[in-house]
Parts: sequence; structure tokens; C-alpha cells
Amino acid sequence: MKILAVALGGIVGALLRFWCGLMLFNPETSFPFATFFVNIIGSFILGWFVIYGVKKIKNNNLILALQTGVIGSFTTFSTFNTEIVLLIDEQLYRTAFLYFAASAITGVLAIYFGMKLGTITRSKAGAEQ
Repeated sequence: MKILAVALGGIVGALLRFWCGLMLFNPETSFPFATFFVNIIGSFILGWFVIYGVKKIKNNNLILALQTGVIGSFTTFSTFNTEIVLLIDEQLYRTAFLYFAASAITGVLAIYFGMKLGTITRSKAGAEQ
């Protein structure tokens, strides 16, 4: 059942990732905005989910489906690394560095703020009960 949960969540996350890639692709820029966007949004959602979602959801298969399946397949570390290498191969060193630094810093901040939001929503949910 765990494998099925992750697989089904993975389908959803992969389709969301594909859709965002289509919507955000801009051939006129060398900066990979689509991957940047999904990784930052995914980091924020994962930060929130780790604090709030995991505590609220009692079904471990649903947690696996959402956390590992959906969020795991929505974000894309391997594409991030590939895009950096491709930018370096094209001698776009400044863009490669900017992408790397912006992704790392913003990703950590997104996780942090997602976790803070998770703490707030968990506190509010507890106060309402």
C-alpha cells in the first residue's frame, strides 16, 4: 500500500511539475524560472507540511503520498543541477552562480517560512478545538 501511495502521489506531483514547466517556460531568458519556481514553492509547501500536515494527518499512506509522492516529484533537484551545468557549458557563469545562490538561499527561506506557517496554523487549529 505504501508503494501505491507514493506512486499515485508521484503521478500528481509529476503532472503538476510538467504543467508548471509549460506555463513558466520562457525561451527568451537563460534563467530557468520554471525549475526555480517549483523548487521554491515545493520547499515552502514541504516546510509547512512537515510541521502542520504530518501532525494533522493520521494516515501514514496519505502522508507518504503527499510528502514523498506529490512534493517529491514536484520539486526537482536533478534538473536544477543539470541546468547549472548547462549554463556553465554555455559560459553563462554569472547566471549559473545567480541561479545556484538564489535557489539555495530562497529554498532555505521557503522551508523556514513554510515551517513558521505550519506552526501558526497548527496553533490556530489547536485553539479552535
